[in-house]
Parts: sequence; C-alpha cells; structure tokens
Amino acid sequence: MPTTGEILLRIDGVLKENRRIENVYIIFTIALFVCGIACIVMALVTEKFAWSAPSVVTTTLLYKPLQEIKELRRKNIALATAPILITLLPRQKAAEEIQKLLQALYGDVQ
Repeated sequence: MPTTGEILLRIDGVLKENRRIENVYIIFTIALFVCGIACIVMALVTEKFAWSAPSVVTTTLLYKPLQEIKELRRKNIALATAPILITLLPRQKAAEEIQKLLQALYGDVQ
C-alpha cells in the first residue's frame, strides 16, 4: 500500500497536470474569442457582413473549452481536499472517503 507521502506526491502531480491542461484550454478559448472579434471588426470595416458568420462559429466553439475548464476546476477542488482527508481521518474512514471522492470525480470506473 502506498504511503501518505506517495499519495500526496501523486495528487500534487495530478493538480499540476490539470493546471497545465487548464492553461491550454484558456489559451485556445482566448484565441477563439479573438478570432470572433476580428471577424466582427472585419465585417464592420469592409461592410461585407458575411465576415460576421465566422464569429458565430467561434462563439459556438467557446462552449466546450469553457465546460472543460469548469470541470477541471471542480476536480482540482476535490483533489485539493484529498490530503486533508488522508491525514485527518482514521485509515479505514479515509479510504472510504477517497473511494467516494474518486467515484464522484470519475463515475463508476472498474
């Protein structure tokens, strides 16, 4: 069975990886937003309003990255509480709570 230190190191690693992924999603979301704004500006400047159509597409594409960022942050909060559960609760109770946490985060994974 892994030690508490190993578990904490693994949780820290997962949190760092989640932070990296979150930053990538944020950068792509900003890029989509800028592309949409650029299309709207281009439509206004050239008075060819067909240029505004891509901004509708980019705005629609913003939904998925924003949902992923929200989900990553939810998981990060849950993972950040795990070390407290491990250190403060008795072994058996901590194991039960960690199992509940993992089930809440990832569903029924066999």
